[in-house]
Amino acid sequence: MKGFFVQLLKVVATAVVSAPLAVMLTWMLLPFWDWLEASTGLESRGHSGPSGWCYLAVYGVLLVASLSLLFWPRSRAQGEHSPS
Repeated sequence: MKGFFVQLLKVVATAVVSAPLAVMLTWMLLPFWDWLEASTGLESRGHSGPSGWCYLAVYGVLLVASLSLLFWPRSRAQGEHSPS
């Protein structure tokens, strides 16, 4: 049971830390959002910055990437192979 709470704490901490990083990254991607809006017509920039879906998209990608790295199996990361 202790292991479950440790894993849950890792997920919550990753989600909390990813939120401000996603906001900064979304603003850093302003040229990309402008290009996306110009090339597709998809509203991605409002009068006060990127649209809400842009923040959610960056947060989602960042969260999935962070959690994937966090829970990547150690044996693969160290190059160990299981016997056949």
